Amino acid sequence: MPRTETTNRTAPRRRTRTRRLTDRALALDPGLVKTDGALRTLVAVPAGMAVGYAVAAVFGLPAILGVMIGAMPAFITCLVIVDPSTGRTAARTGATLVPFVVALAGSIALQPFRLLELVLIVVLLFLQFAAASWGAWAADAAVVGFAGYLCGLLLPLPETSVVPIGLVVAASLAATIVVRLLLRPNPHRALLRTRRGFVARGSDVLEASAAVLAATAAADVPRARRRALRRLRRARDRYHEIALTVDGMLAASGVDADAATEELHRLVFDTHFAIDELARGAGALVEQDAPSDTRHAALRAFTVVLRHGGSHGQDAAQILLDRSGTGASAADEGTGTTAIVRRLAAEFSDLRSAGLRWRELRDELPRRGAGVPFATPVVLVGGRPAGAVPVVADAVAEGPWRRWHLTASLRTAAHAAIAVAIVEPLALMLDGSRFYWGVIGVMIVLAGTNTTHERIRKALHRAVGTVIGGAVGIALVHLLGTTHPWVTIVLVCVLLAVGTYGFGGVYSVWAACLVVVLCQVYAFSGTLTGALIPMRLAENLLGAAVAVLVSAVVFPIATRAVIRRAVRRQLVTVRAFVLALVGLDAEAEAEAGDTAEADRASSPTDDGPVTGLRSRSRAVDAATYQLDAVLRPMVRFPTGGPARADARTRASLQAAAAFAREAAGRLGAAPQDPPAALRGAAESLASSISQLADGIVAGPRSATPASVWVRVGDQLDEAVAAASGRPDERAIETAVHALGRIDEALALLADRHHATVVAAMSAGAGIISV
Repeated sequence: MPRTETTNRTAPRRRTRTRRLTDRALALDPGLVKTDGALRTLVAVPAGMAVGYAVAAVFGLPAILGVMIGAMPAFITCLVIVDPSTGRTAARTGATLVPFVVALAGSIALQPFRLLELVLIVVLLFLQFAAASWGAWAADAAVVGFAGYLCGLLLPLPETSVVPIGLVVAASLAATIVVRLLLRPNPHRALLRTRRGFVARGSDVLEASAAVLAATAAADVPRARRRALRRLRRARDRYHEIALTVDGMLAASGVDADAATEELHRLVFDTHFAIDELARGAGALVEQDAPSDTRHAALRAFTVVLRHGGSHGQDAAQILLDRSGTGASAADEGTGTTAIVRRLAAEFSDLRSAGLRWRELRDELPRRGAGVPFATPVVLVGGRPAGAVPVVADAVAEGPWRRWHLTASLRTAAHAAIAVAIVEPLALMLDGSRFYWGVIGVMIVLAGTNTTHERIRKALHRAVGTVIGGAVGIALVHLLGTTHPWVTIVLVCVLLAVGTYGFGGVYSVWAACLVVVLCQVYAFSGTLTGALIPMRLAENLLGAAVAVLVSAVVFPIATRAVIRRAVRRQLVTVRAFVLALVGLDAEAEAEAGDTAEADRASSPTDDGPVTGLRSRSRAVDAATYQLDAVLRPMVRFPTGGPARADARTRASLQAAAAFAREAAGRLGAAPQDPPAALRGAAESLASSISQLADGIVAGPRSATPASVWVRVGDQLDEAVAAASGRPDERAIETAVHALGRIDEALALLADRHHATVVAAMSAGAGIISV
């Protein structure tokens, strides 16, 4: 009986509202890291306020002073100090007492010397950014010292108050240590949360895939299809980011590796690979206009997994094969649709295996200790995969300023010092009593940013947050006034916690919460006026604008140069994967001049070299993320100039990353004793990639001779023939397929970068270009 157009269009069962909200929170915040930080702030800041109030009462200080000074070190240390070890967290928190009190005392002592006071701000801000490369303890001291100096600068304190103020700070830090000991992280629970957030993002991808397959039911099919495909691409991008984040988080806990660590890495990779391949297959069925019965069978298979979980992946695979007519006895094995369906069925089966292993491993993980790490090429910065940070570090280390022995942190520190030296007199002319707003504008736009685009975006977020926060803050002041101090204190603590959550994600949320808090503080001090928030916005933007201009003029790094180095970093990781695919070590094979770059790009951790196909593939994914970070423009133009060329470059490199991920997921490990032709093809391809990387980073106007890209198709054909009859014939064919597709993708890139693309044929042990 023929199937109809409406067969099996059952919608996936929706998760309950509570579960969906929980999954969404875990997907937005893997492991609830930001939520835990917000909770620490919510508890530690009131504790600091309370002990500050008590100490102030004992020593006869104004109550408002004790509350403000008590809140400051508690808030700063909760925001800055993040360490997996509870002991180190307590030690680092206690150690900040000295720089805070010394800086506070120095600021009070320098109040009669206005010029020296302003000069010292420049020095302290320089140290704050430079200390980022001196280690965690130095960075803590620099940040807390600058905060203490600002406190002394803003508050009219007599020199006799230094000792009681120091006791307030000590009591606040002691209370903070107690809070952090009581709220210390639970690695086992955090790992389970991380896993659930990862699974929730995967469910989003599967739901988007089902929506793509069901899009043909809409009245306007082409528009619905385009909309569904866009949603699927966004879901895959978000899933790719959380996969990298989870990989980095699992490696960041800081204890010795054990037998479970490699299994965790494999499961994260395999689950990501299976779900991403399922999404690619669903999109391919729609884009190729597969028969309706096949699409409906695929939709039914996705529905089974969404309703019952990944453990029913085998059932979904069997339903797909049976209902689409592409089982083992199907006669059309050569068609593209059949190949896609077979691939989907295989991935559904792999998803089942991964789901069952996740459940088994959950009971095997240690419930105590600092965590379960493994060596990973993914580096996290602020809880997210590193974007432009390593690329800019390369550009500084290898650019025109390398003779100055300049590092990325020293470059930013120089920008901060010069920008503050310019902003201070301008801010004094605008509003002499609050010139520090301009200084803060410099500091916030440079902190955590690396490129001009990032700094402009952060300044815009700051402006939007200030406007929204000012409107809300003034409205709350009119509503509450100064007659409900306890309500105001609760409001301030909650807003600081919410701002802490948004600090590492949406910066405008942090800026808005901070401005609302400041409105309450200014109201109680009697200085809140109608012009206050506009003046703060103006001085913040002044500092931000000067910081952006200084960073573009002082020790400048061209955007094109940064992009070329990002491309080179990804090419180096692809080269390492190509060599690993035939059992060769990239670092051992690299020339002396390339070894350092290979180490930085393919193994950017302190845990040792990255090994294994999955780790090499993950390094390629991390480099792809870095490339996207530096290619992200301020405004997207659909056509024209560099944007079009960048899109083509991104497409080629993303394709190479997808082929590497596919080979790593299929093989797991390199074939043992590969044929000589396969090894030769990999070495030739690696040599072509090295030449292309050097040519790209040198730039189009370089005097370096054009690179040559040697195609390896003939050698790969020989490798397939040599593998015939071997037990690992399928593995050899998978490796050949991956090398061939990487060769095709990067040959297009080489041609666009004016390399000479030639064919090759084997002649004995060597290669002859023809």
